[in-house]
Formats: sequence, C-alpha cells, structure tokens
Amino acid sequence: MIVILGGGFAGVSAYNQNSEAVVVDKKDFFLLTPWVIDYVCGLKELEDVTVKYKRVVLGELRKIDYKGKRVILDKDREIRYDKLIVSLGHHQNLPRLKGAREYAHKIETLDDAVALRKRLEEVKNVVIVGGGATGVELAGNIRGKNITLIHRKERLLPTMTTGSSKRAEKLLTELGVNLMLKVSAEEITKEGVVTSNGFVKSELTIFAGGLKGPQIIDTIEHRNKDHRLLVDKYLRSVEFNDIYGAGDCATFENEDIPMSANTAVISGRVAMRNAMGEEVEFRPKRLATILRVGEDFFGDFGDNYVEGNSARLLRSIAYTESLMLPEKLRR
Repeated sequence: MIVILGGGFAGVSAYNQNSEAVVVDKKDFFLLTPWVIDYVCGLKELEDVTVKYKRVVLGELRKIDYKGKRVILDKDREIRYDKLIVSLGHHQNLPRLKGAREYAHKIETLDDAVALRKRLEEVKNVVIVGGGATGVELAGNIRGKNITLIHRKERLLPTMTTGSSKRAEKLLTELGVNLMLKVSAEEITKEGVVTSNGFVKSELTIFAGGLKGPQIIDTIEHRNKDHRLLVDKYLRSVEFNDIYGAGDCATFENEDIPMSANTAVISGRVAMRNAMGEEVEFRPKRLATILRVGEDFFGDFGDNYVEGNSARLLRSIAYTESLMLPEKLRR
C-alpha cells in the first residue's frame, strides 16, 4: 500500500495518479494556499479557498517509524505502508527572529488566516516583515491601514524577474506603503519591530517569510536541509528507498526545489509514478507566479514578465485548476 502524508497540492496531485493510495491529513479540507491572502484581505470568503475532503484518513501525525514501515497517528493509531510519499508542506521559521513566536502573527494555516482577518479589523498600524510574494500581496491588498513593509534585500520579490520587482515597488509606493528595503528586522516586541534602521511602532506585526520544512522530517532523516527531506532526482529519499518526498517539504541536496503550488503539483505526480515503479526524473521549474495588488495583476510566466489581462487570465486559470485538483478526494 502507498500512503501519502499530507493533502496539500503535492499530496492531492499524487493521489490523482493512484486513487488506491491512502491520504492522511490532520484537516478535512483542501486549502488553496495561493489565495489565502485574498481571504485575509476580504477579496474571497472561506468557501472560495477551501474544498471539503471525503476520502482522507484524518489524524495528527506523531511519528514515522521508517524501520517498521509504519505511520503513527494520534490516539495510538498506525498505518503500515509499502511506499510512503511525504508531502507535508512548509512551516514558517518564526524562531529565527527574536520575539516572533510571541508577538508576530504568522500566516501558515487557515486558522492563522481567520485570526488575522479578524485582527485586521481592530488595528490601524500594521508592519509586514518579508518582501516576497506573501508580503507584497498583503501590503498591496490590506485597505484602510498604515502599512510598513520591512525587507532585508535590495528589491522586492527577489526570486522573481526584475520586471515583477519593479512593478510591485511602484504599485505599493502608489498605495502609500512605507517600504523599508535593505533593512533587517532584528526583534519583534509587543510595541513594534526593532530594525537595523531604528524602531517601527506596530499594533500588528505579520511575519511573511522564513519558510522551512516541518519539524517531523527530523524523525525520518537525520540528513535534511532546513527540515526538508533530501531526495534524489527521482524524488526518492537519499536514505530510504521506500520513502519519497514531494512539495515544499522536499528538496535536493545541492539545489533547492522552489516552494510553489505548481512545483508541488508536478512533484506529487512524479513521486507517485516512481513509487509505483517508474523511473521519472523530476526537473523543477516555475510555470507561473502571478500576483494581485488591487485590480492589478502581474508576475512571471516562466522566465518572462507579464502583466494586465494576460496575467489576470493566468491567475484565473490557476485558480480554476486548483479548485478541480481534489475532485477525486471529494467523491
């Protein structure tokens, strides 16, 4: 039996290749993570970013016994496997920033998003730490607040094209967002953020960066990278031939696999095919990363910058495909 740990983009994609596999997840719904920011900012509602599951074993993962080939869940339940696909997504690395765990609001789960949307109704001054896609979309779509975005690198969206970076900076500046580029957040306190360029007051500080793999990866592999399972070009664990990694929780030893929904979908598909006996090489690449700031759509399509109607269409297609992805698990 093939067991899939995690019902996100990678896990659902793997299941679509083999509906006789067993999916284990701690929640009973599929979360459209790229559109959670839209929910937080009031552009979408819960029913727009979640799809209910039916064919999922619900349980909190406690341990993976790789020697006994068992998945240990809460309430002393266990599931035995012949092959295991680990697709547990990512976590935010709050401990890397002093005070973040106590005073910063993360945006990792649906519960985080619901709490953040409620909290935004209560405050006026918001600080966002991190100028990647999450930080940019938050800063660009939260309305009626005084927003400061702190980013330690020279340009926003550092993993995307310079066209996307320039467009993001222009749009956020026009919206009145206080951009603090090349400034490091050093500590988060109850009153605000200590930076390399002074103190910034904040009623609400949102941590929008610092991604890593889930801590439980350590119980599988002692050789991991930021709690991401190390895999070979076939997405097979470098230590165990019967374990595969897919999505944000897996990466190569000498090259990082991008953390994105479309990469996760492709990796889930490849991991399952290989778990079933094929030898398909995984070549990671970004297909499209489209951002929304108000009514402006822009981003990268492959290595090219796109904006306007073409970008809007690409994002619309991606949303529709994401809604359809868990169809087999809904039956």
